[in-house]
Amino acid sequence: MNEAQLRAIKAEFAAGGTLIESYIRETAGLRAEKVPPKLFESMEYSLEAGGKRLRPILCLAAAQRCGVEAKSALPMALGLEMLHTATLIHDDLPCMDDDDMRRGKPSNHALFGETLAVLAGDALLAQSLEFPLAQLKEIPAPNILRAMRIFSRAIGPAGVCGGQVLDMFTEGKENDPHYVRRIAALKTGALIEAAVLTGAALGCGDEAILERYGEYARHLGSAFQIVDDILDVTSTAEELGKTPGKDEEQGKLTHVTVYGMEAAREMAEKESAAAKEALAGLLAADDFLMLLPDYLVHRSY
Repeated sequence: MNEAQLRAIKAEFAAGGTLIESYIRETAGLRAEKVPPKLFESMEYSLEAGGKRLRPILCLAAAQRCGVEAKSALPMALGLEMLHTATLIHDDLPCMDDDDMRRGKPSNHALFGETLAVLAGDALLAQSLEFPLAQLKEIPAPNILRAMRIFSRAIGPAGVCGGQVLDMFTEGKENDPHYVRRIAALKTGALIEAAVLTGAALGCGDEAILERYGEYARHLGSAFQIVDDILDVTSTAEELGKTPGKDEEQGKLTHVTVYGMEAAREMAEKESAAAKEALAGLLAADDFLMLLPDYLVHRSY
């Protein structure tokens, strides 16, 4: 990736991040209606904690490439970030990964207590469905239904919930080299796939095109998780914004523990190439979505 491409990627992330952050602030009053103040404080604390905003940015990018303006897709993008935030709150709980730091700040349960953290995660999950359904405008109803069906599947037992279960209960799977791939496909990949596909579905009803976006997202999600596993070993707490080395400490199955560092790096490169291949000919070679796989594979946080 050359300097011009790197600048273009960073500019797209900056613009998308600014759009998402502004929308979070602008809709706070609407999302707080009838919500107990303490609960909303806990929800908003984690939602406003920053991060890459990768999933909503992917949603907006796919929507725009399928003919939908970013402002029209913002409710869907925010729903994805709400759901992602809910999973992070629950992932950090003592009964899960037990981490007191997230995005460089105290995790939700460390600040608000376990009870409120559980409820804040539940509330964000529920609102992640309610908000897009209520706020998506100027989008044909069939497209909204298609997007919400994709999104709701990613939330459930065949998505992030199922992936968390696989991640927590790995006894007897240590010698199954494919098990870690299944964890990644559900726990991380399902929501990244949903981010791309919901955005595309808001503007596109062509099943063949949607399948190509889905294939792109599946490979992108795989590459992203492989690199996450590598960074857990190689990065500092300051770089990650969370406690490094937790996977090894907790005996988690990761791409690094199962395949080794070098093989994991090679797998990430192959998944990145496969993601780009899925959209080759559909998008220009210098399109943001085409440059993104290489950028994410070589990230340091």
